[in-house]
This record gives sequence, C-alpha cells and structure tokens, in this order.
Amino acid sequence: MSKKGKCPSLITGCSGRPEFEVAGAKRHCKRCKAAILKGSRCASIPNAGRMGSRTYCLMCLSEIIAQSKKDLSEIERQIGRV
Repeated sequence: MSKKGKCPSLITGCSGRPEFEVAGAKRHCKRCKAAILKGSRCASIPNAGRMGSRTYCLMCLSEIIAQSKKDLSEIERQIGRV
C-alpha cells in the first residue's frame, strides 16, 4: 500500500493545531471563563469548519490534552480487539 500525501491526525482533524500566543488584550478562556490577562500565555485553537478560533488558558489546555490522551488510548484498545 502506498502513502498518499501527509498522514492525517485525529488530534488536529480539520480544525488545525493549537498555537501558543501572548494575549495582546484581556481575554476569557472558552472552557472555564477565567480571565486571561494581557501579556499572559494562552492557546488559540481554530474552529472546525469555520473562521475564527477559541482561546483557552493553559490549565484548561492541559486538561484537554489529558482527555485527548484517554480518548486515543481507548481507540488503541479497541483496535487491539478487532
């Protein structure tokens, strides 16, 4: 079987990967609604299938990554059963 282009990732999907930025103005985390103050680091994740992005504080991003790892582990476990 030959490879065809770049291998897709379940993590990035069609929404793109997170980009880290420094807030130029006060923002709020999309998940916990906490204030992200100007000058603070945060993550911006593009919206799937639309324009714009969602901003997350680094604490919530860590929790999102942990949940993603659990989801991928479950998929790997299910593949082993096939």
